[in-house]
Amino acid sequence: MSTNSSDPVIAVFEPRPYWGPELQRQLKHTSIVVRECRAVSDLMPAIDGCQSALLVIDLDAALVDCLAWLGSEARSEPVRRPIIACGSTTTAELEWLLRDAGVTSFLPDLVNGEELARLCCRQLGWPRWRPAIR
Repeated sequence: MSTNSSDPVIAVFEPRPYWGPELQRQLKHTSIVVRECRAVSDLMPAIDGCQSALLVIDLDAALVDCLAWLGSEARSEPVRRPIIACGSTTTAELEWLLRDAGVTSFLPDLVNGEELARLCCRQLGWPRWRPAIR
């Protein structure tokens, strides 16, 4: 992980690669670094020392683990980071519980990679990002 600590980092928790590679593709012409985490406990170490970072969690892959992590580790961090939770209609009823636990954006419907990349950039303060050429 040899990145400059000033480069923005997106840490993505998902047991199987999906959003991580897609965000890497969408953001390949930026200095934003995408780090994939296969365990929710790997999220905070993935952004350790980063000045600008956000977290993306896949609720449907490990809902119980994500809720436990939001209730403990995410709350104990001295610096609150934006958290985007990718869910589904199954987890939609948990939106306000998730927001109370620190989630800044909840996506109850499947979005495409460009939409997720745009949301990540907006939360990182990069409003002028343009999608990768297809």
